[in-house]
Amino acid sequence: MSDSRPKPTSTPDPAERARLGTTMSGANARHSIETLIGRAAVERGLATRDQVLAAFEVLKQIPKEERAAQFVRVFTGRGVLTAEQIETLRGWIGEENDPSSKSGSSMAGPAVTAALSIPGYEVMKKLGAGAMGTVVLAKQLSLDRLVAIKLLPKKFASDAQYIDRFYKEGKAAAKLNDPNIVAAYDVGRAPGGEYFFVMEYIDGDTVFDRITVKRRIPEMEAIHITRQAASALKHAHAKGFIHRDVKPKNLMINKAGVVKLADLGLARAGDDSAAITEEKGKIFGTPYYISPEQIRARDVTPATDIYGLGATLYHMVTGRVPFDGTAPKEVMQKHLRDPLIPPDQIAPNLSGGLSMVIEMMMAKDQRERYHSAADLIEDLDLVAAGDAPVHARPKLDSPISGMDSLGATGTDEMVIASMPRAPSPWSTPVGIIVLGLLAVSVIGNLLVVALMMRGGK
Repeated sequence: MSDSRPKPTSTPDPAERARLGTTMSGANARHSIETLIGRAAVERGLATRDQVLAAFEVLKQIPKEERAAQFVRVFTGRGVLTAEQIETLRGWIGEENDPSSKSGSSMAGPAVTAALSIPGYEVMKKLGAGAMGTVVLAKQLSLDRLVAIKLLPKKFASDAQYIDRFYKEGKAAAKLNDPNIVAAYDVGRAPGGEYFFVMEYIDGDTVFDRITVKRRIPEMEAIHITRQAASALKHAHAKGFIHRDVKPKNLMINKAGVVKLADLGLARAGDDSAAITEEKGKIFGTPYYISPEQIRARDVTPATDIYGLGATLYHMVTGRVPFDGTAPKEVMQKHLRDPLIPPDQIAPNLSGGLSMVIEMMMAKDQRERYHSAADLIEDLDLVAAGDAPVHARPKLDSPISGMDSLGATGTDEMVIASMPRAPSPWSTPVGIIVLGLLAVSVIGNLLVVALMMRGGK
């Protein structure tokens, strides 16, 4: 059988991936606001690496003293970002790079600490900022413990949709009580008007950070991370919630190695009919990890989160996202139409068993994915033990994923090989006796015919 599976295109090595930083730096002064906007656009899924690199190549042709002034024109003219997106990113970056608000500082800066007063909490320093707010480290005075407090940006404080989403995140998290989900403690509005969400403080890093440092995460480490994330999803799904934005940045890992599913800003109860009606026709998710049904704005199920986790696992073990492109729209179109390049073709040392698991997690049809996070956990445990998965199956109409690496991974007992061959009816004792009697009968008949012919002469 010829291997008709999609083949990987050339994958940039770490040096090539570093071009995103060096090219941007070459387009302007190192750590310029334009450089940081380009990086932030890629990190937040607003644009792809190739799209941003191409725009900076154009900027390099412009005299250095004019580049800053031409930045917006080039990026908007090429369709990389809108002017509104650029201004939004500029605002976020301004907060993140305020010298007085670095996480190493003892204070978060006047904009975050002096003006912020939340009864019962002592704000200590800024931890970071993202699309939906700034996060600060604080001490909960009543329990003498560290907590993280997420603040809704003031520019969204008058937007009912953003406020509603912010509260929904807090309420959704409060209904979930699992060791692999960031715990929610409180949500409300401060005397100064700031909307806040108090949650568990995680001292550690994210899966995205680890991919950035290692490029490829070793198989057993990736399985360990994914299994914990799947356990979090199992709990959330049992409570009726779909996360809808599972990705490397939303999987935090503390110093003890415990994975915590974070950012429930897009989480929705499966039976929330009002939200389903309101969101009809809208796309929610991150392009690199979004499921086909989210792109089509169709109903989501637990299988939606399994797809996002599968795309995250794919990124962990291969060092690249499942589908890339020059624009988010192109990436999403590939999720819909392009066959997935089996991960063991990109990372040859990957076991065939895990490759099959990932391919099942990322099946384009929800019905062909794992039916539950519990089934996924069972297969991950089997692969970790060196056994073949029991739920993931190679498709009969396509070559078996991971065939080249099966012998070295202890997962060569696949479905076809493990099925007992039906015994031939002639190999049983009774069959042998019958064959013997038939042989005697045939020989006897031949002798009779021979004697009759001789007698007739």
